[in-house]
Amino acid sequence: MINLFRKIRQKMLTENKFSKYLLYAVGEIILVVIGILIALQINNNNNYNEQRSLEREYLLSLQSEFETNLNKINTSIQENELRIQSLEYLLTLFDKKVLNTVNSQIISQKFAPIFGSEISYIPATGVLNDIISSGKLNIILNKSLRQNLASFDSSLNFLNKQINGAEFTDEKLRTILYEKGSIRKIVMDIGFMDFEHESISEKLDNKLMFESSEFENYLLGYQLLANATNGPRLFGRIKTEIETILKEIEQELEK
Repeated sequence: MINLFRKIRQKMLTENKFSKYLLYAVGEIILVVIGILIALQINNNNNYNEQRSLEREYLLSLQSEFETNLNKINTSIQENELRIQSLEYLLTLFDKKVLNTVNSQIISQKFAPIFGSEISYIPATGVLNDIISSGKLNIILNKSLRQNLASFDSSLNFLNKQINGAEFTDEKLRTILYEKGSIRKIVMDIGFMDFEHESISEKLDNKLMFESSEFENYLLGYQLLANATNGPRLFGRIKTEIETILKEIEQELEK
């Protein structure tokens, strides 16, 4: 084709048909430009298709990660609800009339959700962190989804600050238990562990802890923190954000 154009051009020059040659040259330039534009368009289409394919991979990975996070936050909320119920019950035992109606085993059962674990939520963020750190968040076309993914990390930071504040109260409660109560009696009462030999702490009565105003103050403080954690600003907020992100991901995958 190039040789054909060259022969036509040489013939026109030989025959001194400059005006026709000029018109031909312009046409040839236009054809070249059109060819370049077509090639660019094909390249752009290929790049776009590659990005959409990568976006779908990201969305599927994020969907799996946030489904895991939804299960985790639901578990954290349920565990914290049991903690709150135990705290509410234990606070009634500072009334001696109520305390005298319960036995040591019931008290141990109520201690278990409080001292057996801490208020916590540890989400999976590997996929999200990889996308953000690599600067590829913009591959996701949905603006609202991008914003929600970017703000999720900030919400986690805020939650962690609040949970860290609860750690002090949790540690104080454990310190009082270590000093005035019997962990051995708790684990025996709930059937978690049996001991072959007797111990001095086994003879301690955990009811005595309910004579401590310090213990009551920290229990009440912990109850307030646990209630706040399950509220709409902390665990509730995280759950809502996860559900929103999952809904938006699902809508994008259905397109």
